[in-house]
Amino acid sequence: MRHLSASMQVTLLSLAISAQVFAQSEERAAAGSSQVRELGPMVVTATRSAKSIAEIAGTVYGIEREQIVEQAAAGRSTADILGQLVPSLAPSSGTTSNYGMTMRGRTVQVMIDGVPLTGSRDGSRQLNSISPAMIERIEVISGATSIYGAGATGGLINIITRNADEETSDFSSRIGLRTPGRAARDAMAYEASQTAAFHQGAVSGFAGLSFTKQGEIRDADGDRIGPEISQTDRQDTTSFDFNGRLTWHLDDDQQLSGGVRYYDDEQDSDYGPDYGPNLSALLVPNYQPSHEAVDGLQLDDQPRTRHYGANLQYLNRDLFGGQQLTAEVYYRKEKSRWFPFASRAANAALPGGVANVVLQSSTDIDVWGLRTALQKGFTLGGRDLQLTYGLDHEREQDRQDGQFYDFNNFFASNGLNYRETFSSSMGPDVQVSKTGAFLQGDYPLTERLSLQAGVRRETIRNEVDDSIPYGEAVTAASVTGYQARTLEGGNVRHSETLFNLGAVYALTDAQQLFANFSQGFSLPDTQRMLRDVPANFVIDSSSIDSIKVNNYELGWRLGEAGGLNAGVTAFYNTSDKVVQFNRDFSVSVADTDERVWGAEGNLQVPVTEGWMVGGTLAYTRGQYKDAAGNWRELNAFRVSPLKATLYSDWRFADGYGVRLQALTVGGSDRAYDDAQSAAVSPTIRATPATKIQGYTVVDLIAHAPWLGGEVGFGVYNLADRDYKTVYGQQAAATYGAISSLPAQGRTFGLSYSVAY
Repeated sequence: MRHLSASMQVTLLSLAISAQVFAQSEERAAAGSSQVRELGPMVVTATRSAKSIAEIAGTVYGIEREQIVEQAAAGRSTADILGQLVPSLAPSSGTTSNYGMTMRGRTVQVMIDGVPLTGSRDGSRQLNSISPAMIERIEVISGATSIYGAGATGGLINIITRNADEETSDFSSRIGLRTPGRAARDAMAYEASQTAAFHQGAVSGFAGLSFTKQGEIRDADGDRIGPEISQTDRQDTTSFDFNGRLTWHLDDDQQLSGGVRYYDDEQDSDYGPDYGPNLSALLVPNYQPSHEAVDGLQLDDQPRTRHYGANLQYLNRDLFGGQQLTAEVYYRKEKSRWFPFASRAANAALPGGVANVVLQSSTDIDVWGLRTALQKGFTLGGRDLQLTYGLDHEREQDRQDGQFYDFNNFFASNGLNYRETFSSSMGPDVQVSKTGAFLQGDYPLTERLSLQAGVRRETIRNEVDDSIPYGEAVTAASVTGYQARTLEGGNVRHSETLFNLGAVYALTDAQQLFANFSQGFSLPDTQRMLRDVPANFVIDSSSIDSIKVNNYELGWRLGEAGGLNAGVTAFYNTSDKVVQFNRDFSVSVADTDERVWGAEGNLQVPVTEGWMVGGTLAYTRGQYKDAAGNWRELNAFRVSPLKATLYSDWRFADGYGVRLQALTVGGSDRAYDDAQSAAVSPTIRATPATKIQGYTVVDLIAHAPWLGGEVGFGVYNLADRDYKTVYGQQAAATYGAISSLPAQGRTFGLSYSVAY
């Protein structure tokens, strides 16, 4: 992370949310190290008021563009980069999804330029919705945060896109490619990006376009890996990403900024999974599939992720007698499609009560929102009291559909041929309205001790339409004369009051102690909960309840101008409700206690001029109470195993540099062992767990000046380690062995970028 100069003009967050808002011209200090730092004079805007990290009562990380570019070989996703650099975030899944990438055992709110991407209907593709080439910097807050309302129970990731005020040149270009150790045209990944920026008087603008084409992915043995059918993978995909922003400096105190973005990632593959003879991977218990890719896939509608987004931001630094107003209105649309999967539909009218079905799920989500915040300074007891307060509103419209394919055709082709028979909704249409009001105060009790406290009142309303459960739709399509029954809609309303209280004590100008309590809450995905319920299910506030998380943390951090950085945080969070999957295929919220605790830390040490060494460490444990009231371990989709990184970074004269980095994940049998003996209610399905085997992956990255620009080179998985990611291992228990795929083997990356 680079240090920013103390004289820089602070980048203010639109609508008091963390985002790229109204960035001012700034002078940057000389390039520093390339590792995440928990401290320094960097200004963080993800706290709804701009602060330096040293002022924040909490664990905060900042990732600058220099680091992102260094890590971003062709085909590497934003999830891959964050999984490497952020200690408390679970490792990347290697798929298109960030499902299972929790932070401190809880869900993460992801935002891009003030627009929240993690909504009520969570497709878990937020980190596969922006190319690294379009990112200026990333701010990460670990732990539940009350100031953003629903969704941020585990932390917050604020992605700030590139804009004209951050650019040091009018144009920039980048090309790159990546290949496995055994090069082949079908296994290449290509990328190209182009940006343009201008400043004309009071108006500035930026536009950037990125294109990435990913071929097949090969394991450590050089074999093509089969497709991941549960969350989908990135093989044979083509991605486009456009980001544009126009900013008008109305006068010295007012600015207006508008941005648009478009992201489209679509798969076009001829390969399906190897289900084994007669679909043995689906029908034969304990069958171990080969995980090879099988040529001959016939599927017209393949997985896809498409995002549209627009926002308009207004800043006034002198409103109503010295108050500062930030306001933003935004809109986003998300359309996603998954790979087809085989399942069962339950209905008493079906022969045997169940039917085998092959279906493909797709979502269509529309969101618009408004966020406002006012900041005002007061004098209290001879010291400055800073208040930030405002009102947020968001409305989300969710729809999910399913395409059903002929099971006999699917069986005869051994899972390669998909012939659509009919389509149906996959849960009712749901309109979600969120309204929240907040007040946040910052007050220095002494020269060294400051307090931060706040309160937020959040109300969520779900309006659920009438619908035909997909089990009813399958029965109507399978049983002659059967009339599908309708699930009657209803309304769900919940309100929560959330608090936060923190303190920062400056031991010296360079190091601080902090303690923090903060609450977060979320309402479960209503549409997902109602996907499989019977037609007589009653929809009301008692059947769908909210989940509140209490987060406690205590930490120490050190940040010196010479590059020495260190930090350690101990944390503990609790909740008393959990989402449960029932044996009748419905989903419910049950009164079950959960607790998560652990520690995270980072260290960076300058050895000599131009040489830095350091690393990060995150240890997390999580437990729930089983039906007998005994504490049992949460599985790896909820709690990441021990995760550590180590790196050595050399910066030589004239722009040359080399970085050697390692990512280590520890193994654990705790969740698996507990799952064997946990007491389970006869009405719910047991939560599966598996043994996690540890692994270490080493990367070598280098860059050098060339032809007026910079050439980058990387070797990823340097030792060609044969392993499975944490996601790939846990997927075996959750989705079946067909989804437990090996990770990517050794790959080489080469890029060239130039600014002019």
